[in-house]
Amino acid sequence: MGLRDRWRRIERSSRGVMVEIPQRDDSVARFEPHELARAYLSAYHLALDEDVEEHPMLEAMRNSSDPQWRTMWDDLLTTERTGPIEDLSEP
Repeated sequence: MGLRDRWRRIERSSRGVMVEIPQRDDSVARFEPHELARAYLSAYHLALDEDVEEHPMLEAMRNSSDPQWRTMWDDLLTTERTGPIEDLSEP
């Protein structure tokens, strides 16, 4: 095992547990696990048309080469809104 291989192994172990999202340009976006919750809340507030800053993980999800990442929160991340929900209760 060469010095370069040892260095890579040390780098990987120093990162600890990370959420890794593969990108279309063959790079990998890495986030700490607690960032998933923050990204979800960001997507939720954006879906409600609130004025919040988009979490960087959402962009990484949209640019992912893995279809599972791209569609994870599609119901929240779609830009088309259905409008108000019709009241179907009986009078």
